[in-house]
Amino acid sequence: MPEEIQKYLIRLKQLLLIPFEDTSKDSRLLFVLETIVQEIKTYCNIPSIPEALDNVVLHIAEDYYRTKYSTEFEQTTPAVTSIKRGDVTTAFGSAKATVTVGSGAAFVRNYGAQLQAFRRLRW
Repeated sequence: MPEEIQKYLIRLKQLLLIPFEDTSKDSRLLFVLETIVQEIKTYCNIPSIPEALDNVVLHIAEDYYRTKYSTEFEQTTPAVTSIKRGDVTTAFGSAKATVTVGSGAAFVRNYGAQLQAFRRLRW
């Protein structure tokens, strides 16, 4: 594993509150990091990620992971489905929202403002 990815892996685990000793999710985390790093390099047309982009890489990777694997982050408190006030009862839907995740490239484009300064022309 490249040193760059290893550095990101440690920090991404911290952001996601995953203990460093827990390696059960490492393959998912590595996939997310490798995807995001490659997509940033392609989007910006750069051979390596500059240090100034480290936090952006981590923000994108964290968002992508939380969206792609949202079931790991479900709330433990049950959702309110109905409220009764006197004679009035209001019921709410209990269906869970479905989140669809596009490719890593689509996710990177959402951060275009932060990446714009690092883009290079392709001839």
